[in-house]
Amino acid sequence: MSEELKKDEVADGDSSIPPNEPADGASTGVESSGETPELTTTEESGNQAEGSEDNAQTEVPPAPAEGAASAQQIETLEKEKQELYERLLRKQAEFENFRKRTEKEKHEFFDYTLFHFVQGVLPVLDGLERGLAVTEGETVENYKKGIELILKQFRDLLSGVGVQPIRATGKMFDPNLHQAVMREENGALPENEIIEELQRGYTFKERLLRPSMVKVAVPASDPDDAENVAAEPTPETADEESLQ
Repeated sequence: MSEELKKDEVADGDSSIPPNEPADGASTGVESSGETPELTTTEESGNQAEGSEDNAQTEVPPAPAEGAASAQQIETLEKEKQELYERLLRKQAEFENFRKRTEKEKHEFFDYTLFHFVQGVLPVLDGLERGLAVTEGETVENYKKGIELILKQFRDLLSGVGVQPIRATGKMFDPNLHQAVMREENGALPENEIIEELQRGYTFKERLLRPSMVKVAVPASDPDDAENVAAEPTPETADEESLQ
């Protein structure tokens, strides 16, 4: 009985001490030292996360720096555009000067070539003028010989610049070189053979300058065929004969 009473007293004495408080009035290590309590790892990570969110919200993108870079790029592009435009204007001016110079040189070369041709024609003109100035005592034979010499001189001049006559008489008709203006029935010659040259044609450096006007041969018509065609009755004459 006495042992049960002792146990009850001990239990009653322990119940007077509040939980979570140190016995005999001892203070905690934190209170005795006077230092702030250290944060646990979970609390530190939470504080860091909150700090990073605050920094992310407070940070602003560097708009002025990007605007300055864009302005510099625009200025560079404008400068390049101006340089290309000026280069284009110079090239156009150079091409225009080249075109004018080439056109001028072409005309000068043409005039120079024509100058030499005219220079060669002058002796022919002199010969024709001398032929007109002959006295009345000159014979027709002498006059003809003079004209032949002038003609030879002029032909040599044309041949020197590339003008050649087209030989047509006795040749077969060629539409690229000849122009048929007349046709003549001829049984002795093959068809389309040139019988006569009415006007001579010329080529200039193997290029047609003027076609030859010619007369060509065609096969002669058969007289027997012509008589048969004439004797063949027409529908009108056949009707008259049937009525008779």
